[in-house]
Amino acid sequence: MANSALSNVASEFGGRVVHIVTSGLLLVLLTRLLGPDGYGLLALSISVFTFSRFLSESGLHWSAAKYIAEFKDERPGRAATVVAESRTLVVAAAAVVALGLALLSDRLSELIGEPALSPLLVVGAGVVFFYSLHRFNRHILQGYEEIARSATLHSIEGVATLVLVAGFVLYRPTPLAAVLGYVLAYASAAAVGSVAVSRTANLGRAALEDRATIRRKILRYNLPLSATRLSNVVDNEADVLLVAYFINPVGVAFYALGLRIAEFVRTPAASVGFALSPTYGSEKASGSVDHATAVFEESLSKTLILYVPACAGMIVIAETAIPAVFGTDYAGAIVVVQVLALFVFFDALLKITGPGLDYLGRARARAVVNVITSASNIVLNVLLIPTVGVVGAAIATVITTGCYSLVSLAIMYTELAFDLRRIGSCLWKISTIAVAMSLVVVAFTTYLGGFLATAAGILAGVGVWLVACQLFDLLNVRQLHGLLQG
Repeated sequence: MANSALSNVASEFGGRVVHIVTSGLLLVLLTRLLGPDGYGLLALSISVFTFSRFLSESGLHWSAAKYIAEFKDERPGRAATVVAESRTLVVAAAAVVALGLALLSDRLSELIGEPALSPLLVVGAGVVFFYSLHRFNRHILQGYEEIARSATLHSIEGVATLVLVAGFVLYRPTPLAAVLGYVLAYASAAAVGSVAVSRTANLGRAALEDRATIRRKILRYNLPLSATRLSNVVDNEADVLLVAYFINPVGVAFYALGLRIAEFVRTPAASVGFALSPTYGSEKASGSVDHATAVFEESLSKTLILYVPACAGMIVIAETAIPAVFGTDYAGAIVVVQVLALFVFFDALLKITGPGLDYLGRARARAVVNVITSASNIVLNVLLIPTVGVVGAAIATVITTGCYSLVSLAIMYTELAFDLRRIGSCLWKISTIAVAMSLVVVAFTTYLGGFLATAAGILAGVGVWLVACQLFDLLNVRQLHGLLQG
């Protein structure tokens, strides 16, 4: 992998680490202060915000970023026009959707069957507006391959969220206080990001050109991206709403906790996908397909090396870690986390594959697959949640995400024909390591308990993984250390 690509991955990973640490601290604080009922109601409101944000964002961010990556080197004025036009579209859509959410809050709460949700939706209209702008800024910087700036912005948002949400909840431990903290945090991040985007695109000096043509391009490519985005929202949030409908906020708390833990674990893959996806598009546009293939193959092998053991570790450590970290009231989330460990693996494959397909011009094919799997996810949720409970939602997520990730990987292979034999060999070796690592972790958690067992098990597992990867020549620890040091 080229030095610039490694630098981008390191920058994005660093930003996400800061965000994950702050989010993890906030998660522990919220689950303990609000309890399963309060945290479940908060998680339910966040799910509604995410659905609403689809209408304000659709695929505009990704569409704009795709054209920025295409124009930024040869025609910077045209890239600046993409920024200006897409920003206007996003601000207008976000304002309309936020206002609609506030006005329809009572009806939505009645539809979901949680009257206490209404005030959270009114205040949360600000979450929809400001977070849409924040996400827009992140993706525009990604399109310019200004990954370090984008990562810094991500870190700022994470720190602001921890400080403001924690401060409000400590003062008044209610879901409404938490939502107000989120609004102020995202507003701060959006303001900083808007300045960064304007400077990167040089909007103050750039001569905007072909505005109508650019607007049509953005909106046209937005269509398949919107389908993918809608499918992702349905995959990630419809099950939360269905758990609330069929069970109660406590069930939502267990499932949402599992999803949040999964989000933490998949951070490295998300970093790789976010940092490298513009590279695939720009390399293909310049005719350097072989280099793009080599970059993707390397990212795929490293994803397997990291995520096969990580998912095995989630399964064996969950029974000890969940009660120790979040309290015995969340013991119902243990099986959910164990099932979602498989989701983490498949989602990691998606994180490095899906964004790359968008930049390679295969958004339509990806969207078709995503729509099919999303519809299947809803059907499976409706069938499994009433019979299996909250674990049924996790099973449905694993099945549909697995199908989606494997098909996306096959589509990527048609664009970048990576070495299947090398990938297969890597998968066999790392699976063997995962089994050995899991046995060591089980031994530690069997004879120890609580926080000590959790910490000792994780440290021992990581130690076995590092040593075995060195023996199998899968990972260069010195190179990894140098990368993380920047």
